[in-house]
Amino acid sequence: MSPMPAGGSEKSRARAQARRARILEAARKCFSERGFHGASMARIGEEAGMSAGLIYRYFASKAEIILAITSEQRGMRMRAMAEVGSRLELLDRILEKMRDWRVTGGQRGSFDPALFLEVTAEACRDPAIAALVSAQEEENCADMAQVIEREARAAGVSLSREALYRHAVLARCLVEGVILRCVRDPSLDLDQVRIALRTQVLPLEDQVPV
Repeated sequence: MSPMPAGGSEKSRARAQARRARILEAARKCFSERGFHGASMARIGEEAGMSAGLIYRYFASKAEIILAITSEQRGMRMRAMAEVGSRLELLDRILEKMRDWRVTGGQRGSFDPALFLEVTAEACRDPAIAALVSAQEEENCADMAQVIEREARAAGVSLSREALYRHAVLARCLVEGVILRCVRDPSLDLDQVRIALRTQVLPLEDQVPV
């Protein structure tokens, strides 16, 4: 990643941090609204209120901007998932994020599923983005596995490594499926989705060993 422009004073460093945050927020909005290819550095600069040349002082490419955004989201996700005690609780939180997204449109600090899907789609086309997404997969699986381990401990259930992996994969499929459906169907009744999920996600102690 391009180094942040050096500053000789605390004031100049704070200004650089503020500019970087403004660039990332502008990029989030542009990527979500226009797609990765439709959001040029010039367009991001226009949204951020600065020149494309100035943006290049902070980020060498759009891929670097995506890396910064996803790294920031990774930190927020880790903190949020550390508080989750079960798969159903996690799914409830995802549904609440979808409700929030419908209201806020993915403002900074809230989850933006459209941006999530845009990065996923771009990973199929751009090797740099694909490498970025692939590198995060192991971390995402580990986060999900920790949620399931906490649920298993609370239920007094011992899971093998293979069973833990299967539960983690299924939970991720459910989470990502909910996100996709919410983006594709703005009229989707989230209350009904919640009821449907609760009928399908069995308590770990009721699972049939495979």
